[in-house]
Amino acid sequence: MENSGSVLMPGGVRDLLPAEAQCKRELENRLLALFASWGYQEVVTPTFEYYEALAPAMGALLHDHLYRFIDDHGQIMLLRPDMTTPIARLVSTRLKDQQLPQRFCYVTDVFRREDQAGQQREFYQAGVELLGAASPEADAEALCLAGEALRLAGIGEFRLAVGQVDVLSGILESSGLTGDDQERAKEALNRKDLVAWEQLASSARLCSAGQEIMDVLPYLHGGIEVLDRVAGLIDNPRAQVGLAGLRQVWRIMNECGFRDQLYIDLTLLRGLGYYTGIVFEGYADGVGYPLCGGGRYDDLLSRFGFSCPATGFALGIERIMSALEKNGLPEEKTPDYFLIGSDSCRLFKKAQTLRESGRSVEIAVRSIPVAEAIAYASRKGIPHIIVED
Repeated sequence: MENSGSVLMPGGVRDLLPAEAQCKRELENRLLALFASWGYQEVVTPTFEYYEALAPAMGALLHDHLYRFIDDHGQIMLLRPDMTTPIARLVSTRLKDQQLPQRFCYVTDVFRREDQAGQQREFYQAGVELLGAASPEADAEALCLAGEALRLAGIGEFRLAVGQVDVLSGILESSGLTGDDQERAKEALNRKDLVAWEQLASSARLCSAGQEIMDVLPYLHGGIEVLDRVAGLIDNPRAQVGLAGLRQVWRIMNECGFRDQLYIDLTLLRGLGYYTGIVFEGYADGVGYPLCGGGRYDDLLSRFGFSCPATGFALGIERIMSALEKNGLPEEKTPDYFLIGSDSCRLFKKAQTLRESGRSVEIAVRSIPVAEAIAYASRKGIPHIIVED
């Protein structure tokens, strides 16, 4: 997936050669078919939109990575940095009178301004958004579909790390941290910065129960037993509701055959700013970055004037392809037939007939000797070579 010698290209973008492009397209088509089988309909939003329309709804992380430009009317535009926000805008402005829930899916490219070397600035995503349902069952549907998508893509060994924003907030409130310290604690957890976490824990003046929470919270991950352990650490009603929902999601995922893949991580936040409930990420064995991620974002649509609960996820197409590369990309497809001859009209007619029967055909379009044309087709591995007199 690396570009070599691409001195004429900006950093963060790449060419896809034929085998890679083929793999990408086939994966996208399979994912869209899977999403459709779950009742999701594809939508397409513009590559760029008005900055003032989308940016206020985005969290700080996305806002700091926007590509902006000025159009010929002096309006500030932005390239879409994700698809969740444009779909929230679409539903809030054009589909708010439609019956709920609504299910949408997409396959597209998104753009983020990344400053670190090696990070992509244009990348491809496939995903779904389930709007109009606030239940644990909706969260479970998003998680199950993410798991099915990873299986369909060919990721044999993976895990789904699941957190809950309300539960984490409730635990931090119960610890006795001030509001500002709670935000600093979330930032440390989001960065997996245990040094900053321990400094915060040691500087805060907490009771023994609060100190116990600070000591154990970074390590609250594992199976269903994590939920039993955390139940005694919260007294916040909203967090208790979130915990009950998380238990229900666990039960459904277990029934759907994902018990071994599900992994509770109550420090997971994802950092995009608009998540309000369950959040999750999907990882493959031996790959250090998430292949997919998503969660609940019940407040996002209200920023466009339409109060509506929602959940969803996105898969990184190139990340999945990179994870699969250890098994090798599929070989580049070659045509079924290669046609050679001096009568161009006859060649094109014969090629048309073969294509109508479902065959792929390449025609010799260079004026070269027949033997040279045959050698060319043989090197490409084309199985059927037809020479027309």
